[in-house]
Amino acid sequence: MCTIAPMRTHPFLIAALILLGAIHPPAAHAEKLKGFYAGSGGIAAEVHRVLIVEFAADGSVILQQKWHDKDPQTWHANWKQQKNTVTITYDPARHNPVPQPLVLNIKNGTLIPTSWDALTLGPLGPPQLTPFGGKNPKAGSVASCQALNTMDPTGTCVTWGSNR
Repeated sequence: MCTIAPMRTHPFLIAALILLGAIHPPAAHAEKLKGFYAGSGGIAAEVHRVLIVEFAADGSVILQQKWHDKDPQTWHANWKQQKNTVTITYDPARHNPVPQPLVLNIKNGTLIPTSWDALTLGPLGPPQLTPFGGKNPKAGSVASCQALNTMDPTGTCVTWGSNR
């Protein structure tokens, strides 16, 4: 008859496993998406622009881009986040032709564009977008917004019925 001796657990082995789990967590957690992000850039004044994006809790998003010496452009879209990737798809009811989705990676709180529509956001793509400082919660919805409140980005967007 064969008997198996019980395995003894060594405190060193337990400590090593705990340390390994702390260094390499089993699953990466997605960074939390805030409400407002902005970025600017361009290699010359003629191609300089500012891009402001507001994400809402209901999945709606509004993007406003202002190129140097041109009228601002505004797009309505929807966003989805999967881990640290955010995909913005433009609203086909409001935009014809519909731009290709904007795909961004979140890295240390900054949105870094990885894929975009060159006709909409320029051949070099949008700038990296950083969140506004302090408390920056998502609005409930920006679906009815005409444009962002660029004078005070912490306020709400300008709606069609507003006289601001």
